Amino acid sequence: TLGAHADAMRPSQDRRPFRPPDRVSPPPHLHRQQRLRQPPPHARQFAVILLLAGPTFSSPPATEVDALVAGLQSPPPDGLSVCSSGRHAARLLFRSLPAAAAAARELWSLRLDGLHLLTPHLPDAALASHAFPLVASLFASHASRLLDSGLISRSAARSAELAVSIQSVKRRLRGHNNFRDFDQFNLQKKTLEAEKELVDARIAEYKAAMSLIRRAMLRGTDDGEEVEEEGVDVFGIGEGEDVDFVRLHMMMLRECRTLNEGLPIYAYRRKILNHIFNNQVMILIGETGSGKSTQLVQFLADSGLSGNDSIVCTQPRKIAALSLAHRVDEESKGCYADNFVSSYSSFLNGQNFSSKIIFCTDSCLLHHCMNDADLNGISYIIVDEAHERSLNTDLLLALIKKKLLDRLDLRLIIMSATADANRLAEYFYGCQTFHVKGRNFPVEIKYVPDVSVDASFNIVASSLRGPCAAASYVNDVIRQVSIIHKNEEEGAILAFLTSQLEVEWACENFTDASAVVLPMHGKLSPVEQSRVFESYSGMRKIIFCTNIAETSLTIKEVKYVVDSGLVKDSRFVPSSGLNVLKVNWISQSSANQRAGRAGRTGVGKCYRLYSEADFSMMELHQEPEIQKVHLGTAVLRILALGVKDAQNFEFVDAPNPEAINMAVKNLEQLGAVKCNCNCYELTDTGRHLVKLGIEPRLGKIMLDCFGFGLRKEGVVLAAVMANSSSIFCRVGTDEEKHKADLQKVRLCHQDGDLFTLLAVYKKWEDGHENRNMWCWQNSINAKTMRRCQETISELENCLKHELKIIIPSYWCWNPEAPSEHDKLLKRIILSSLAGNLAMFLGHERFGYQVISTDQIVNLHPSCSLLNYGTKPDWVVFSEILSVPNQYLVCVTAVDHDALYAIHPMSSIQQLEIHKLQIKVISGLGNNLLGKFVGKSGQNQQKIISRLKEDCKDDRLTVEVNFNNNEVVLFATAQHMEKVFCIVNNALECEGKLMRNECLERSLFPERSGSSPIALFGSGAEVKHLELGKRYLTVEVLHQNASDINDKELISLVDSLVSGIANFHKSSGNFRLGSDETKWGKITFLKPENAEDAVSKLNGVEFHGSSLRIVPVCSPDNQGLRFPSVRAKLCWPRKESRGLALVTCASGEAQSVVDDCFALGIDGRYISCRVSTKEENCVFVERIPLHVSERELYDAFRSTTTRRILNIRLLRVKEATIASPSVSVCEEVLIREISPFMPNKSFPGKSFLVEVFPPEENDSMMRATLTFDGNLHREAARALDHLEGSILPCCQPWQIIQCKHVFHSTMSCSVRAYNVISQEVTSLLESFRSQKGVSYNYEKTENGIFRVRLTANATKTIADLRRPLEILMKGKTIDHPDLTLSAVQMLLSRDGVAHLKSIEQETGTYILYDRQSLNIKVFGHQHHMAEAEAKLVHALPQLLEKRPLEILSSWA
Repeated sequence: TLGAHADAMRPSQDRRPFRPPDRVSPPPHLHRQQRLRQPPPHARQFAVILLLAGPTFSSPPATEVDALVAGLQSPPPDGLSVCSSGRHAARLLFRSLPAAAAAARELWSLRLDGLHLLTPHLPDAALASHAFPLVASLFASHASRLLDSGLISRSAARSAELAVSIQSVKRRLRGHNNFRDFDQFNLQKKTLEAEKELVDARIAEYKAAMSLIRRAMLRGTDDGEEVEEEGVDVFGIGEGEDVDFVRLHMMMLRECRTLNEGLPIYAYRRKILNHIFNNQVMILIGETGSGKSTQLVQFLADSGLSGNDSIVCTQPRKIAALSLAHRVDEESKGCYADNFVSSYSSFLNGQNFSSKIIFCTDSCLLHHCMNDADLNGISYIIVDEAHERSLNTDLLLALIKKKLLDRLDLRLIIMSATADANRLAEYFYGCQTFHVKGRNFPVEIKYVPDVSVDASFNIVASSLRGPCAAASYVNDVIRQVSIIHKNEEEGAILAFLTSQLEVEWACENFTDASAVVLPMHGKLSPVEQSRVFESYSGMRKIIFCTNIAETSLTIKEVKYVVDSGLVKDSRFVPSSGLNVLKVNWISQSSANQRAGRAGRTGVGKCYRLYSEADFSMMELHQEPEIQKVHLGTAVLRILALGVKDAQNFEFVDAPNPEAINMAVKNLEQLGAVKCNCNCYELTDTGRHLVKLGIEPRLGKIMLDCFGFGLRKEGVVLAAVMANSSSIFCRVGTDEEKHKADLQKVRLCHQDGDLFTLLAVYKKWEDGHENRNMWCWQNSINAKTMRRCQETISELENCLKHELKIIIPSYWCWNPEAPSEHDKLLKRIILSSLAGNLAMFLGHERFGYQVISTDQIVNLHPSCSLLNYGTKPDWVVFSEILSVPNQYLVCVTAVDHDALYAIHPMSSIQQLEIHKLQIKVISGLGNNLLGKFVGKSGQNQQKIISRLKEDCKDDRLTVEVNFNNNEVVLFATAQHMEKVFCIVNNALECEGKLMRNECLERSLFPERSGSSPIALFGSGAEVKHLELGKRYLTVEVLHQNASDINDKELISLVDSLVSGIANFHKSSGNFRLGSDETKWGKITFLKPENAEDAVSKLNGVEFHGSSLRIVPVCSPDNQGLRFPSVRAKLCWPRKESRGLALVTCASGEAQSVVDDCFALGIDGRYISCRVSTKEENCVFVERIPLHVSERELYDAFRSTTTRRILNIRLLRVKEATIASPSVSVCEEVLIREISPFMPNKSFPGKSFLVEVFPPEENDSMMRATLTFDGNLHREAARALDHLEGSILPCCQPWQIIQCKHVFHSTMSCSVRAYNVISQEVTSLLESFRSQKGVSYNYEKTENGIFRVRLTANATKTIADLRRPLEILMKGKTIDHPDLTLSAVQMLLSRDGVAHLKSIEQETGTYILYDRQSLNIKVFGHQHHMAEAEAKLVHALPQLLEKRPLEILSSWA
């Protein structure tokens, strides 16, 4: 029975064998080897030796052996000895041959029944020959009994149960179903039918196996069946006395286990073996969970198809090769000889592929091919996980394809779960593909693009809900794992991240007493990796892993998968010749593989932290690695195989030819290859690199170090470079990161990252009592350091065997004592990374220019060089990291003199011409600098834009340092003089304007009519007193007012007119209709200067249009004490002709004419017809002359429901009567409005009137009324009075139209808006419900967020503005603890870091004004209070710690 066979697999101490009742008293045992019976001397004896099953099984007690022998039904032995050591358990001696044979048969019978695990061995050939038919008959009977066992019954019952379920679903399908139910039932039917087909096929395979054993055992006897099955013998059972009964018994036990486990591939065993036997190449597509990785090698070994040769199965990763070898060895224990299964994770010269089943990495087999091109001793090669299309896998397939033509006995099986079968089949001459269905249980897919939306999010620990301490997707993964752990049933959780650093950070930050949290990535040791396969009673297993867990590995108990949908890829860009490391989306096949991990042993769930739309946008299959990575290693191996031209190599998917050329070029730079007669061949260096099997650049660094006697340094440098991304730990909260940064400063080396890593390893290796504690104290990853040590050990072993180089244990280089070794190491690193050279551009904003591509890239924030204040002019780097900004990583400073060994001097000098130089203009006052910068930096930005345009260099910039009172110029040597002249002229212009700057003030602002005007200069000196009515200010109008360069205009005015006292530019991007041409106003020292400006500047061509200069008789907006509101007035300047054009929506003109055929206005019918000249317009005639556009619009709107877009009255071309002057109109309007103001005697204090001078073609007069914001009611009454009235100085048809719309504008910085956006948006949305209220907002190029409110009443404007002002003006922090010294800490690096930390924690924006030393906080009221408290607490503490930290840095 199955139970008996399962028990038989246990060691003897777990189950005592059955002991029958004693028929005679057992003899006393004085010693384990006491002889019980002594046969007569010289009589022939036949021995039956009982052997232990294997070295892992302990020797049974003597009493058990005695009981076993005593219980035999056959004649008792004539002699018995029990052994206490060795593999022999006991020795039975018989004088009778039949008795010995009968005893052997009975001992086998008891073993087959599961009563012991000892093996009866018959050393005597005559005895063996006599016992063979008895034992064979016994095995045949046992096989027959297994055909009728309970195992078959259970499988048949399951098949019957599925048949019933299928019939039930079919009945439902025949009923009335909606489309959704029909699809579900149909899918359910297909699933059940597939499962039943698989169960039946497994039963049939099991029966065929037992029948085959029975026939083999009865072969040559009367009971033997003559009919033999065609095809491959799945067990390869020998004939006659060559049968290994021990192996056969273990195979029968394994058959029972395999049927019980239900692996799908078992059902296809005979078909697969026949397919392999008949085809040299086969592609096996086995779905996830089919068992292909562990079972196929056993099928081939059992069948004997490989003969005496090896079966090699390759895996893309070491852990997969090791774990699969262990699994297969466990499953097949006893079926094969010792050391039958072996694994190799790396290749060494002289390594012997002698085992029958070999699991190895694809890289290992590739190296073996280079040493043994004929692949002698290998008959079957299985390339597993081909869908990953790794570089080594593609090269291996190409090599094997070539070898298949030479060795017809060589077989290739390509296995994968999601491989692009058509592409691979086409590559291998149209070979056949065999599909094996998987045994995946249903997996429910849940798309969770936003974890915080989940209703269970509130159960997540607050530390995980707060500001992100790592990448946002890492936090989302941890949060989702926490939700699953709290809510879901038991079952392990597998969560996918992108890198080792993220995995280890997640393991450290997910803490729960009821869970065991484990990491899983490719850089763990085998012992650490094996922990994920263990079970933890009473605890949920949570595994954070990289994409290493997508395939090959089956981790039991996994029921939940959390898929971030991301993977970190290193991609080589041939056009730039650089490696770029970036986080990318996975493919759909990878996403399905990840989901499949949850359904390997039961029903599971997969939580995808992205949307279904994101999934549909993913690529179907992942791109072959050979098309993504640098091909240096690949080309090196191809040339090592004797291929002269890598471009002609037959790749599965050919990479970009440019990538191959770039790889050859880089190898040529490294001295690994040389060109000979248009063909490339390996140099000695190249051959050494091939033997080392590591990345060529790392190998070149090692070999060059050896040449200078730096052997230890070379090996360590290669190891730390390979693990550079994870040596330093900088994770956690901002405070923890800051602490890690401070700890790293003490370890940093002035020559860069590689020297720093070298120094770190030397200090780690120097014999600390507790290395783990040292790592923790210095924020070093202890696991990575141990991994570096393992890498160094592997490299030393490889160098010893391959190149006969012994690595000493001592160091020549000392990081704390500068020597010639530093220069040598820098030269070696430069030589190996010559293609990754970068030059500092002279400004931190631009960083470094990569010489090979002209890319502008900054150093990574973790770079060691940033701790030394200045940046080296030249550096080399290992790769470019893109996350999403691009950074140089693993950077090393380069000596200028060393460059000439790599690049010609002329080339270096030519490159340095493009470097930015620095020039400082010092001794400038803060006020002058403020004027130079301008409001929100507008003046400074315009100067920079002009410099960039004039010099054709976008890198040029100008910086202002208020602390040092200086302007810093950054420009190339070629442009520096020009830049200096332009900036200096601008400063001189600002200085001149400041010296002449005056304020224009009305002496009696409350008096009606004109008032004397005074110009006040510095110190309130009266520069000019205008008692008459002459003007000092002019307004400048231009067609493109908003695009004018202010400094250019002022320079033009200053060149033509002297005496500029001040200028004021019109503000706001929300210009009213008549404001669009306004640039601003200029005030002069004397009226004569202003008059000269009007006469000389009017009509002057400037930026493609003429200037218009208009006198301004009174100062603007000086008397208003509150935020003003404005209204617009207009009245006709020219008489109406009684005609109008009405613009309609597209295609609706005729409908409007039909609706308005009897429209009457003011007692007269008007005439409407479709215009023949203007599209979508209605031409209207017979309109009364006094009717305005608004009245006409109202008439049309009341008559038709069609859309009226615009109405334009046609007026006479020239005014028939002279219009009153602007000043007269202003005085009349003031008289009309004054009665409604509280201070009727001095109306100028409450409102301002501005009538705009009309253009020659203007048909309307326009005016703007600006009221004190506090007089909204009075303003409304005044406007009601003006609406529809006629000014005393105007004609009866000149009726005033008053637009009852008021505007008010508020602004703040975009950064401030970002933290108050929700409150502002909510507030603005609440305004929509108020009648007559509207708003719009914009973000300007200068980083300003501006809101414009529009309402039909001034009180409404005031009420709406008040809450917005509270939000947008922020709160000024005024606290006694914030002394000047404490506030100035915000200028330090630590202060900035604390400021950002407080902003992140509180969700606020803190603005520090360096000039006024004021601190403002923006955000929600509660958050502002919290930010203020934290800032008041933090700044004084920083001030106290400042000397200590300075000492620490020096230390």
